[in-house]
Amino acid sequence: MSEKRSAYKAILILGIVSLLGDIVYEGSRGLIPDYLRHLGASALVVGSIIGLGELVSYLSRPISGVIADKFRSYWPLVFLGYGLIASLPMMGMAEMIGGWFLASTLIIVERLGKGIRTPARDTIISFVSKSIGSGKAFGLHELLDQVGAVLGPMTLAAVIGIGYGYLFTFLLLLIPYIALMFSLYLAKKSLGKYVTHPNNSSEREENSERHSLKKDLLDLRTVGYITAVVLNTVGLFPVSLMLYQASIVAEKGYLGMWFVPMLYSFIQLVDAPLALISGLVYDKIGFKVLLVSFTASALVAPLASSGDFVSLLVASIIFGFILGTKESVYRAAITELSPPSIRATTYGFLNTVTGAASLAAGVIYGYFLDSKVPVIMIATFAIMIQLAGLIILYYGVLRKSNNVRT
Repeated sequence: MSEKRSAYKAILILGIVSLLGDIVYEGSRGLIPDYLRHLGASALVVGSIIGLGELVSYLSRPISGVIADKFRSYWPLVFLGYGLIASLPMMGMAEMIGGWFLASTLIIVERLGKGIRTPARDTIISFVSKSIGSGKAFGLHELLDQVGAVLGPMTLAAVIGIGYGYLFTFLLLLIPYIALMFSLYLAKKSLGKYVTHPNNSSEREENSERHSLKKDLLDLRTVGYITAVVLNTVGLFPVSLMLYQASIVAEKGYLGMWFVPMLYSFIQLVDAPLALISGLVYDKIGFKVLLVSFTASALVAPLASSGDFVSLLVASIIFGFILGTKESVYRAAITELSPPSIRATTYGFLNTVTGAASLAAGVIYGYFLDSKVPVIMIATFAIMIQLAGLIILYYGVLRKSNNVRT
């Protein structure tokens, strides 16, 4: 019982840190596509910038993961990564100097911080989750994380809605940023050695047994899983372009610019409970839950690219479900595929190829929107890519998982 209480305590504390971080990050992200458009960026530029930011985030994760595994330097990496979120409150200055180029640079700096902190943080969660289930652990963490993801853009929507400009709105994020860094200090002080050296003997024994018996098969499953997730990401219409579309809808006159961050807040509101639910389902049925997520991913592109109010709302609901699954199940799956001794490294490399896929999706769909490609062609592209991902997921992961269990 004490082990479970300790696990829940660790997840709760780290969840609060992520909650505050998401108030800053997700609050900014809900406004960034509209802000970049305000600064003169096209859909292709917005999709490319956000995609490049994700790529930078993911390219930095293998390095961060290797450092975390080699030196057990979890906390320094987490502190550095969260510290770089300070770039976001400065975004408003781009109106006065630098334009969308400065704004893009600050976006990429924050994404670098995300890449630095994520493997270490996720590895901490994966180690402490053993007594309660990885799906539940990541789901609970994502639930708390998404509380901040809802509050952030909702707050910025209110500030924009009552007439404040971009500069004041972004500077307002300094308040939760300061609270974030103080909470992170308290988290380190409270958790101490409990999460500093979590690679205990029982986990080493589990790692040795699993990989001495099933090493080759598990390697093939990992390759299949990563490939499927990459295809799923390439075919998924990016949220940045959904918000870009929302900015155009708002500009038509019957909605204010508050609609853009509010729509993003709505996506996070859907994400929050579904992250926990999908995590619990994963603990029960395993990788099969991903079949639903991959299938739903094909629906987002044609709905979001239509560019009307109702279609955007429906696309947001579906995207919220997919995002919840990504943030819980997609991360929890690594605990089955990767041994504890190299888990941060595995997270890092998985996220690197996912980042490249995010950049590809941003460029492809941004080009589609700027070129006014017919919705039916966009839908065909999305369906074909997701179908390829489903086939690889089934034959490369699900069937091999059944063989492993038998």
